[in-house]
Amino acid sequence: MKQVKELYRLISSFLSRAENIEERKQLFDWFDQQSADQIPEEQLSDIQQNVRNRLLTEIGVVEKKSSTIKYIRIISAAAAVLIIGFLSYIYWPAAEHIASNKLLASIPPGSEKAIITLADGKQINLDELSLNQSIQVGETILTKDAKGKVSYRNASTGKITTQQNTLKTPKGATYDIVLADGTLVSLNADSKLTYPSAFAYGDRIVELEGEAYFQVQKTKDHRGFIVKTGNQQIKVLGTKFNINAYSGDAGIRTSLEEGAVIVSQQNSAVKLIPNQQAFAKDGKLQSKTINIDQVLSWKSGQFYFDGTNTEEVFNEIARWYDIDITYNKQGNAAQYSGKIPRNLSLEKLIALLNYADIKTKAIVGKNNRINLIIT
Repeated sequence: MKQVKELYRLISSFLSRAENIEERKQLFDWFDQQSADQIPEEQLSDIQQNVRNRLLTEIGVVEKKSSTIKYIRIISAAAAVLIIGFLSYIYWPAAEHIASNKLLASIPPGSEKAIITLADGKQINLDELSLNQSIQVGETILTKDAKGKVSYRNASTGKITTQQNTLKTPKGATYDIVLADGTLVSLNADSKLTYPSAFAYGDRIVELEGEAYFQVQKTKDHRGFIVKTGNQQIKVLGTKFNINAYSGDAGIRTSLEEGAVIVSQQNSAVKLIPNQQAFAKDGKLQSKTINIDQVLSWKSGQFYFDGTNTEEVFNEIARWYDIDITYNKQGNAAQYSGKIPRNLSLEKLIALLNYADIKTKAIVGKNNRINLIIT
């Protein structure tokens, strides 16, 4: 830091003709130690054109002698480099550095955890609630049975309470919950499910943000089950399906494994049969045949590359390890076909990606977050 300030002072003195013989010698000695290769030709040209004239104008230097011009050209360029470096040092003190293997090895894959927010705003960390255990929050007693089903009752009356709750998984986590009607919902990382603690008469309605797999339980009175997400709703009776509704991803996609569903959006609707996916294009819903194993790969513990979806899978990786992703060449990430387990440490995942010729490196970025650079 002191060296940079001193060089900055020497250069300023030189350009303003205020330097003494000793200062000029120090400055020229420093330049003699530098390699011309350290300043790329393009950068040197830009610096000369955009910065040199400004520096000279500001200090009122008039170019007269060719020998002086030579030094002014070189020193002006170097001055700009130093100024840029100096500002970078002040405003971006955390220079890019490669994350160590030890650090990467310490970053585990996701696990099962979630937080329930009750109707009154109180929160319950479900990691702390074992099977067959209960916890009381205010007047509400929450119980998780042997199958993971969560139920609620009033602490004073002992009666089952009906209230709207929100189940939220953070990045790097999934969670399975059994709703009051017996429907199993598997929530992927960074997702949110809003649901009632007990379903009243009529359609059973829940809301989803993110991604979830539903195994809907049929009822004796054939009540429908509706999932609302974004501007769409999916209605079923009894079926197995997956909804991907992450903001920032390629729109809402509903994929059917078993049974039948009707997906609707404003004045558009489409009915799916198994192995079909509904998606919106130009404001209208359409369907296509898909590989359901690929869609459900997150449930089977895998990242599934099909040769065309590298960036989509990296979005999954970012959510699963709670890291950031940066592409040096947006839209040109290397494509790969194959499966990679989701239970690896980040260090092992990166090694596998590089082995598959998807060139990656991990750096420690802002706020000490890991940033995976895809080259």
